[in-house]
Amino acid sequence: MRLLLILLLFTVTHTVLAQDYNFSKIDPSLLKNSDAVVRLDESTVLVKSSDNMEVTSQRVVTVLNESGSKHINATAFYDKETSLKNLEAVILDANGKEIEKFKEKDFIDQTATGEGTLYSDSRVKFLRYTPIKFPYTVVLTKKYTTSDTAFMPRWYFMDGYRLSVEKSEFNLNIPIQIKYRYKDNNLTSFEVKRRENEAGVKYTAVNLKALESEDFDPEFRDFAPNVQIALEDFHLKGVDGHATTWKEFGSWIYNSLLKERGEISPSTIQKVKNLVEGIDDPKEKVKIVYQFVQDNTRYISVQMGIGGWEPISANEVDRVKYGDCKGLTNYTMVLLKAIGIESYYTIVSAGSNMRSLDFDFPSLQGNHAFLNVSLEDEEIWLECTNQVVPSNFLGTFTDNRYVLKVGSNGGEIVKSREYLPEQSRQITNAEIHVGESEITAQVEIKSTGIQYNQKYGLANDSEEDIEKYYKHYWDYVNAIHIQSHELINDKDSIVTTEKVNFRTSGYLSKAGDRILFAPNMLNRNAYVPKRDNNRKREVVIKRGYLDEDNFIIEIPKGYKVEANLMPTAITNDFGEFEVSVEQLTESKLHYKRRLLMKSGNFPSTMYNDYRDFRKTISQVDASKIVFIKK
Repeated sequence: MRLLLILLLFTVTHTVLAQDYNFSKIDPSLLKNSDAVVRLDESTVLVKSSDNMEVTSQRVVTVLNESGSKHINATAFYDKETSLKNLEAVILDANGKEIEKFKEKDFIDQTATGEGTLYSDSRVKFLRYTPIKFPYTVVLTKKYTTSDTAFMPRWYFMDGYRLSVEKSEFNLNIPIQIKYRYKDNNLTSFEVKRRENEAGVKYTAVNLKALESEDFDPEFRDFAPNVQIALEDFHLKGVDGHATTWKEFGSWIYNSLLKERGEISPSTIQKVKNLVEGIDDPKEKVKIVYQFVQDNTRYISVQMGIGGWEPISANEVDRVKYGDCKGLTNYTMVLLKAIGIESYYTIVSAGSNMRSLDFDFPSLQGNHAFLNVSLEDEEIWLECTNQVVPSNFLGTFTDNRYVLKVGSNGGEIVKSREYLPEQSRQITNAEIHVGESEITAQVEIKSTGIQYNQKYGLANDSEEDIEKYYKHYWDYVNAIHIQSHELINDKDSIVTTEKVNFRTSGYLSKAGDRILFAPNMLNRNAYVPKRDNNRKREVVIKRGYLDEDNFIIEIPKGYKVEANLMPTAITNDFGEFEVSVEQLTESKLHYKRRLLMKSGNFPSTMYNDYRDFRKTISQVDASKIVFIKK
């Protein structure tokens, strides 16, 4: 009888899977522009107390092609505070028939951090499955409990491009006495329903059609539907907290994570005081202390328990000569305090995508720490994990975004430094000698701002890598031979100067008595955004820059200019572009080019105008002068 019941249960379960997740049951409109279709994405967060949370979820994804496999999301993170209670995956064929099953023991288990991490207790289990054919469906079920209620799951009803959703449901079950905050993002335009109930709140979305990426998109999270949740009283790695504002959140960080981390040996304090003795300029003092940190420490990631959020003590960094971003930032802050300069531990969402902390939703955010020094006439920023970057320079990792500045008076949301286009400047001066078959060039390139960020690392590269860099940079110049190169990194002025000499026999085109020569052979901008006559989202250009080029071009002996470039001068909302070629003497030309690209958010209706601008730049940059034999 018991065997019969088991067989009956298996048959019923098998039938339900086959009926529910047969590929043929997907609405054709959800297959358009899709690599995968989420059949069901359901999660229930049960908050039992400020330090006890249970999360149960099921995600069913039908994968249509190889590109869709990334949408399975068959991962489960855990550590000492987070325990996995259930984890399994079932693989179904196109008809919804089960073809393979994975228990928790079948998932690959490894550390959740990469190289350069000295201590970490964060681990991840993930599924590695190679499909026999497409489409196939993965039913992933998992459940975990955690005391880390500071990490309330942010729910995305869509979590990527080219992914349709049949049904997505998020449930928050929470006792009435536990206070929480929430923020609904972009729900209305996707018809996401929110309904409060006795247990808490329930969100439901159905039939969400796949979105295609567009050039210069906003960040996906900025327009896709999602919900943020945060408890007013929370728990993190054994530490209780309370916050409803960024000021309160900063106070919690300062008092719970930083306050007892500031002791350092008298000998080190004296050493730093000796370094700045006789110097009155506070900016110069900051630079000296920063250089001391760079010369005497190195970066190692620490992700063990509260160490993932609390810095190791300044004394410990001083002893072992290494630390993570938190430890090195705190160490630098303590050293500056020892010489009478106040600075602020600052939390940021680091990365080139320029993501800000959510200004109006205080919660545990960010992935990096760096240092702010507020002098009377200037804000100084220090990236304490980098041993070569200059004092008071921010690259694309932390520039121009809202960050949380933490001090004894609490937290304050401020903006990190933005580099205006004129500050991110590249000046290229060159002498170009054109022969009948070969060209030689002597080039000097000066870079500042974000363009400096792309260059200063060359000083530490090998000869082979530097040659590869220039051959890639001038990839439209065939048969290029780098004869010499030098990079001068002026860390005081934050300017790089590159000096490069090269020759090429693969750049000129001949036609009888004529030589065709494109004068912009050193800073060509060939990129043109893809054509899109149905642009839906605004155009986001995150960073601007300014290029100024001056080339003195020696005409081949025995030749003269038959056809020159027409002058170009364009000014619009996106920037400015000017090109001219002036004949200085019978044998010399002066090529002059100026390109200013502006940052900003522009309406979708201006996309084609932007594309036309970039297309014109590309065409003019590739335009040729015709030399003819005298």
